[in-house]
Amino acid sequence: MEGSTQDRHSLFLLVSLLLFLMLSPFLERDLLGEVILAVLMYLTLVAALLKLSEKRSARLPGILLASSAMLVTLAGILHPLHYLLIADWMLLALFFGFVCVTLFAYLGRPGAITRGQLLASVSLYLLLGVFYYAVFNLIEVLHHGSFVEAGLPASASISRHSLLYLSLITLTTLGYGDVVPVSPTARTMAALEAMTGVLYIAITVARLVAAYQKTGSENS
Repeated sequence: MEGSTQDRHSLFLLVSLLLFLMLSPFLERDLLGEVILAVLMYLTLVAALLKLSEKRSARLPGILLASSAMLVTLAGILHPLHYLLIADWMLLALFFGFVCVTLFAYLGRPGAITRGQLLASVSLYLLLGVFYYAVFNLIEVLHHGSFVEAGLPASASISRHSLLYLSLITLTTLGYGDVVPVSPTARTMAALEAMTGVLYIAITVARLVAAYQKTGSENS
């Protein structure tokens, strides 16, 4: 019963992340789009909270961070003040960073590989992209012009979708070069994300192979 619940939580988290990533390019053109995008973000936060609830020590800090982020995100939509935007992206970065660390520990626990672990491993990879997406937005809010998009003047505001796109192609080390970090802080975080993506794949594959081999030797 516990295993099936964990599988459902992992599936819910993965589906919510995919919805947010796929629909975000179409939902930042007007106020209605901003509201729908916030709802999708809330859905992702709730899904991540359900996953965190499997570990008791992570429940309280996860609830505090998620609820704070939800309130500040809503306040930022209604009143787009600069300090609210800073607080919003900072809280989102802290929450998704906390979720990534907790999920990484969950994937490393001993035992046979489960469907929930496989789904969680995919979700964690996407969550890393969302974490750096929040960090990139925080950097841009703090220092306007930290990122430049090809075809736009350097003084133009970069869209959040462009930063999400930058985060995903950096995580996968594609790096097309049409959206680039230009400030020292932005460049450092982009380099760290690229390293994170490479190391995550290597460590996760090694863990899964080791767990599979251990399970096979115990069954033989």
